[in-house]
Amino acid sequence: MDPDSNQPLNSLDVTPLRKARTSLETFRKVGIPIIAALLSLLTITAVAVLIKVVLDNYFLCGQPLHFIQRGQVCDGQQDCASGEDEQHCVKKFPDGPPVTVRLSRDRSTLQVLDLATKNWASACFDNFTEALAKTACGQMGYDSKPTFRAVEIGPAQDLDVVKITENMQELQVQNSNGPCLSGSLVSLQCIACGESLKVPRVVGGEMASVDSWPWQVSIQYDKRHICGGSVLDPHWILTAAHCFRKRLDVSNWKVMAGSDKMGNFPSLPVAKIFITEPNITSPKEQDIALVKLQLPLTFSGTVRPICLPFSDEELAPATPLWVSGWGFTEQNGGKISDILLQASVQLIDSTRCNAEDAYQGEVTEKMLCAGIPEGGVDTCQGDSGGPLMYLSDRWQVVGVVSWGDGCGEPSTPGVYTKATAYLSWIYNVRKSDP
Repeated sequence: MDPDSNQPLNSLDVTPLRKARTSLETFRKVGIPIIAALLSLLTITAVAVLIKVVLDNYFLCGQPLHFIQRGQVCDGQQDCASGEDEQHCVKKFPDGPPVTVRLSRDRSTLQVLDLATKNWASACFDNFTEALAKTACGQMGYDSKPTFRAVEIGPAQDLDVVKITENMQELQVQNSNGPCLSGSLVSLQCIACGESLKVPRVVGGEMASVDSWPWQVSIQYDKRHICGGSVLDPHWILTAAHCFRKRLDVSNWKVMAGSDKMGNFPSLPVAKIFITEPNITSPKEQDIALVKLQLPLTFSGTVRPICLPFSDEELAPATPLWVSGWGFTEQNGGKISDILLQASVQLIDSTRCNAEDAYQGEVTEKMLCAGIPEGGVDTCQGDSGGPLMYLSDRWQVVGVVSWGDGCGEPSTPGVYTKATAYLSWIYNVRKSDP
């Protein structure tokens, strides 16, 4: 009850404070704002769709502002006044001078080219420093912190053993040919690589785990898997050049790392792509490329690098090797696998690979053949660019999936770019864009 009144608060005699809303007033108060919001949303959506259509089909040049057709981007012709239509394109990187340092399969010992004699020599451990180790690794394109140790000069050492100095960020042989007092060579590791959490045991085209192959990546164009690749260090991915020769716009490429399944796993933007100059006389040769990421990878159990092979790594026929990828599971009418697959193969002698019933001389000394003699296990479309892997003390990428006739045929096994043939090219590319 109201203390100043004998009437209850809900008495029918109490005059209402405001009139009931009419339908028109309700529409003005509620309906019009909702319609306005919906129209705004539709307008924004339409504008966004229009912008996407324009960006998908046209490229915006600056100074002066104008559009050119998307097909004119990366066509080798400068259509924008300042040339920005040709700036973010796949770049051909020619063979440069051979790098004058290398690592040997003999305990990863460091070797340096003696510019006076033009012969390779092994580095003596005398007075070798962390600064010299960093210089050596820098010449091979690594910017990570190296580790090094002394190893005894073995009886199989057939190179001169020399003391090392540095000049203009390159290692050089000292002029004095004094004895190596320590009696030791330099064993150098530029990056911790080639270690996986899980040893593969399944033979044949079976499901693989990212724990076994943490360096395997999917290289994608417009969110579609095109090729495989291998992590070499936080910024660089090794793959095949033919993946990019018809898709030159770098901005459309992404890399997925750390997953063995296709799907909604996040992918990483690409900064630059370098391919080799094609060989006119042997078009299937020179099939190697490097992809540089915009941001460095964070290494973990599922993302880590594989080792490049040693410069003198020579594998004998029948050496067991592994391949992995998301490629077609059938030769004709197949589709990209949703799950990473792996297979155990073996190195096949190049003479056999070049026989009359096989590749008839197309396999050059810069290529490797691998498969199984009876056929049935092989890489296929979509596996291109992925690694051919060899396990010594650590996993090495000895080849890059390149080409082949069919998939799994007994007489025409998979053909791979031989990684040792391109070590200087790999080193020079990474040095050129530190």
